[in-house]
Amino acid sequence: MRKVAFWTALVVAVVFASGTVFAAPPNKPIVLKAAKAKGPVTFDHAKHAMDCATCHHKDKAGAEQKCEKCHGAKTEGKKLSAKEAFHTQCKGCHQKEKKGPVKCDACHKK
Repeated sequence: MRKVAFWTALVVAVVFASGTVFAAPPNKPIVLKAAKAKGPVTFDHAKHAMDCATCHHKDKAGAEQKCEKCHGAKTEGKKLSAKEAFHTQCKGCHQKEKKGPVKCDACHKK
């Protein structure tokens, strides 16, 4: 009886754990608000097929938070502002991969 309970518990744990590891990104694009001088940026998770931890670097799989939870309007200590984080992460990746927009108006639509 104990073996059955053990294996049942193990299977249930694996099923729930795999659900968080393989969590799907949001199915619709999100709009990142920008400074008044620039228009907002639309970000489509589906077009950025990469490991979630690449951008959501402080969260465990399945528990990702919005960027603004950690990154505010201003840089504070070692925490970059949202603007700096996006420009470093997004633009930096586009430059490194040699694909994707790197000019202001290509991302910021007025």
